[in-house]
Amino acid sequence: MTDKKNYDSLSLGFFMKVRLKVIANAKQDSICGFNGGYLKVKVSKPALEGKANEAVIMLISSFFNVRKSDIKILSGERSNIKTLELNIEEQVFNSKVKKVSQNANL
Repeated sequence: MTDKKNYDSLSLGFFMKVRLKVIANAKQDSICGFNGGYLKVKVSKPALEGKANEAVIMLISSFFNVRKSDIKILSGERSNIKTLELNIEEQVFNSKVKKVSQNANL
């Protein structure tokens, strides 16, 4: 689920809040699409010592082509349900997720 985008005049970027459901210890890293209002994400790292969080940031950064510094975990650092803030335009975000969701078996 995405929240309304906000324009930040200091960085001249768009910020979106995205709710994730993270599956740690998966066979491979992947973004599966939206399911139940959450962007479902699988990472191969365990949920220990922040390793899964690091993997989530790397995966989101690579998939959406944004810098790691443009991604913040707002809540859920110790949970499989997380809220992220991304510096990305909503249209770009939606087009990428739509392509994944069309091919996903949620």
